[in-house]
Amino acid sequence: MQKNVTYDFKAELQAGERKFGQLIGPGNDPAATVRALKHFGYDFIMVDLEHSLVCKETVYSYIRAAREMAMPVLIRPEENTAHFRCYLDAGVNGLMLPQVNTLEEAKHVINQAYMPPIGHRGSGIGTSPYLHDFQNFAEVPYLAITEYINNNTLVFPQTESLQGIGNLPDILRLEGITGTIVGCFDLVLNIGNINPKALRGEVLTTHLMEERIRQIAKICKEAGKVAGIGSFPPKGLAKWAKEGYQLFLIGYVIDGNVESLRPLITEAKSLMS
Repeated sequence: MQKNVTYDFKAELQAGERKFGQLIGPGNDPAATVRALKHFGYDFIMVDLEHSLVCKETVYSYIRAAREMAMPVLIRPEENTAHFRCYLDAGVNGLMLPQVNTLEEAKHVINQAYMPPIGHRGSGIGTSPYLHDFQNFAEVPYLAITEYINNNTLVFPQTESLQGIGNLPDILRLEGITGTIVGCFDLVLNIGNINPKALRGEVLTTHLMEERIRQIAKICKEAGKVAGIGSFPPKGLAKWAKEGYQLFLIGYVIDGNVESLRPLITEAKSLMS
């Protein structure tokens, strides 16, 4: 079992590398799905619990499969106040939290996601071997284990409102916040003034929306934190890569359609090379 997969992943992001993942919904075989995504060139998986029906036992299967492929596994919980600690204690490596608009909401996430001294997460050590990558408790000091878990945890509050953008500089200063991921369609709804005839893809390419996406990238750069984005086709993601975005969500896996994600990441990587 490879150690420090997520810790190394964070270090590579801090060094400026680009990373690619996707959202995973229901109706898929976890082991086959993760193997395929690894083969296609994806760097991490993101299981979607906010907008889809994926049960806890299935998430555990994704944890097992992701460990075998040495890929970080993240979830998007149902709410930013959801009871996500059981997923973390099972071995999920990180969170993409929806609708984090205030500093107080971000602090709550940190307290729930990290063990002391960063947060106040309860100790579930010993409930799942994937939490600490099968390290032997008889040989490793207890505080070394808690530090290992903190080091291998990612927290990405989503920026999905004008209020969230306004508070983003303060949110990114918090210890434990890895960066932010833009919730593009929620953000455009929050901004408003949408052309009634605009199609789904068109609402993200208005001047006002693009200015906000650039603003988020600038705030992340100034804070030294990671800027992530999805919702766009590969050509659109390549455009935002030039603006400083480096974490990308490409495609949605549902009902066994994983093969359809192969051309998406191939095109995205080609455009960003």
